[in-house]
Amino acid sequence: MSSGQITPNDFELDQLITEEGNSEEHPTMKELNASITNSGEMKNIMWKDQKVKVYALNYKEVPLVKYQIVACMIMFLVFGFNDQATGSLLPTLTEHYKISTVKVSNIFLLQLFGYTLASLYNETLHRYIGMRGGMITATALCLVFFGILASKPRSFYVYMFCCLPLGLALGIVDSIANVFIGNLVIHKNEMMGIMHSVYGAAAMLTPPLVAHFVEWGHWSLFFLLPVITSFVGMCFIIPAFRFETEAKYDYVCAVAKENEHSDTPEDPDETKFLTLIKNPIILLNSIFLFIYLGAEISTGSWFFSFLLATKSTDKVAMSYIASAYWIGFTLGRLVLGFATDRFFSNQYKASRGYGFLTLFWYTIFVIVGAINYNSKLYFTGLFLVVFFCGFFMGPLFPNASIVTLQILPGNLHIPGISLAVAIGGCGGAALPYMVGVITHLIGIEWTPLLCWIMVAALTVVWASYPRYIKGHDEFL
Repeated sequence: MSSGQITPNDFELDQLITEEGNSEEHPTMKELNASITNSGEMKNIMWKDQKVKVYALNYKEVPLVKYQIVACMIMFLVFGFNDQATGSLLPTLTEHYKISTVKVSNIFLLQLFGYTLASLYNETLHRYIGMRGGMITATALCLVFFGILASKPRSFYVYMFCCLPLGLALGIVDSIANVFIGNLVIHKNEMMGIMHSVYGAAAMLTPPLVAHFVEWGHWSLFFLLPVITSFVGMCFIIPAFRFETEAKYDYVCAVAKENEHSDTPEDPDETKFLTLIKNPIILLNSIFLFIYLGAEISTGSWFFSFLLATKSTDKVAMSYIASAYWIGFTLGRLVLGFATDRFFSNQYKASRGYGFLTLFWYTIFVIVGAINYNSKLYFTGLFLVVFFCGFFMGPLFPNASIVTLQILPGNLHIPGISLAVAIGGCGGAALPYMVGVITHLIGIEWTPLLCWIMVAALTVVWASYPRYIKGHDEFL
């Protein structure tokens, strides 16, 4: 992780002073930190016998940061294609492999295991190969296993297995990109909104694209889109993240720990799972993202099947209705990402308002979804209702990440966000699976109500933040 708050420790500063022979008028750590943050300079610092290149995450001053941002955006396109692919392909997979929807839902479980691995080993991965290695590893996994899916595996078990490493890869990308964008010196809220809008745009395009590939008779070729996108992402990642080594990650964590806990004895276990999960902000963010991603992906994945089963069997027409959610989702992250700083005192209060509006529109969704009409007026109304569900739900994830980064100390950014995002990813896999099992038993027409329950739960969790997180009133 790069950070705008980078300073050498006291021992290194003494070394610099000794080398320069100026022990009377040397810069303080605060002044040196400010000089890095406010300049476009890249500075070399020796750390444990390795050269570490530090610079501010300011894309206006440091051109390299622009390419890092672009790389994150590209990989979020892949992320969006992946998350909506299963829901859009679900009817096709059941028909092609002659299996039940419950069996197809096992895809969500495999991705859950992948995300779980990401949550457990993201910190270790950074310690051994750095952010650079993490991004390259994740992108390579996407290239290989999306490539296998594009070849239309003969066995569904091969198809299903591919979702495990893809879950791992996207769990790594998710945590790295959120921490990186959340630590930008300028416009981090806007950039976070844009990055998550890119995800939404890919998810929005997936249903109609899949529908056309299915009509063409080559549904598996849809996966060439994430393959090509991953290749382009790799072309940016290798040069853009070349300085984000394991040594730099160790250095940034050490400095952040020293700056923020200078009077606290070192705790070697503070990045362990059980220690992290006891931190109130990490625990609440993990619970929130678990439910949030469950609600988001359940809506996106099962809405298309809900439409086909209860409204119309026209796959192409229903794919466009299903895209309403992702259109609203994308525009919400883009538009409200810019509106948050202008109309609210902080991200937490903005999301509290967005959360209640999301719950309101999901309530309307339950009511309208229960009505069975087959008219243009009805489908227009349903389109608008689902659009606003996505519009107000969209910014909740990026805002939650920013609030967490504001409260957490710097040395816990990667492990804390990685854990929360990965647990959230588990929710994005487990809860859609549960929706599939439940609707198989009671009927798919109950899908809107199940999604409403999840939205109500995440609204309650978000409202409880100030009660359990003390000493950060300026952010809450």
